[in-house]
Amino acid sequence: MDSFTELFGTSPLIWAILGAEAAFWILLFGGLAARYLLRWRRLSAIMLIGVPVVDLVLLVLTAIDLASGEEPNVTHLLATLYLGFTVAFGHTLITKADVWFAHRFAGGPAPRPKPKSGPAYIRAAWSEWRRVVLAVVIAITGLLAMQAMIGWRVPASFALANEDVIWGMIIKLVAITAIWFVAGPVYAAVFRSSAPAPDTTDRVSHATESSQGRP
Repeated sequence: MDSFTELFGTSPLIWAILGAEAAFWILLFGGLAARYLLRWRRLSAIMLIGVPVVDLVLLVLTAIDLASGEEPNVTHLLATLYLGFTVAFGHTLITKADVWFAHRFAGGPAPRPKPKSGPAYIRAAWSEWRRVVLAVVIAITGLLAMQAMIGWRVPASFALANEDVIWGMIIKLVAITAIWFVAGPVYAAVFRSSAPAPDTTDRVSHATESSQGRP
C-alpha cells in the first residue's frame, strides 16, 4: 500500500480512473448483453450512451482535483492518457464488440479476419496510427491545459523538460507516436505491401476429385 501511495499519491482521482475503466467495460458489455441477450434495446442504447459520459465525468473530476491545489502527479497523467485512449479507440472497441456479440448471439456475420499483408494491411496500419495520433493529441491537450491551470511555464532546455512531470510526458508521447509510425505504416509499406497469394488448395482438390470421378 505504501508503494501504491508513493506512486499515485493520496488523491482520490486514482480511484476515479479505476472506476471509469470498470464502468467503461460494464456499460459496454452490459449494453450489448441487453441488446442481444435480453432484447432490451432502449436499455442497451442508454448504457452505450453512458460510455462517453464516463469520460466527461473523469475530465471534470481531474479539473476539480487540480483546481483544489493538488500538484500534478502520475495520477493526473494517467487520467489524460485514459481520456485520449478511450476517445480515440473507444468507438473501434465498441464496434468490434458489437460485431462479435451480433455474430455470437444474433446470427450476424462473422468478424472479418485482420489482414496480414497487402493494401488492406497498409490501410489498417494507417488507420491505427491515426487513432494513436488522435489519442496523443487529446492527451497532450489535456496536459497543456493542466500546465495552464497550475501556472504556465516552459522549461528552458530539453533536459529540464524531460525531468518535468508534464513536459516529460509530452516528450514521451511524441516519441511513442514516432516509433508507432515506423513500426506501423512504414513497416507495412516496406515489408507487407505484397498481397497474399490466393489459396488454391480447395480448387486443386476439387479439380483432382473431378478428374478422378470421370469415366
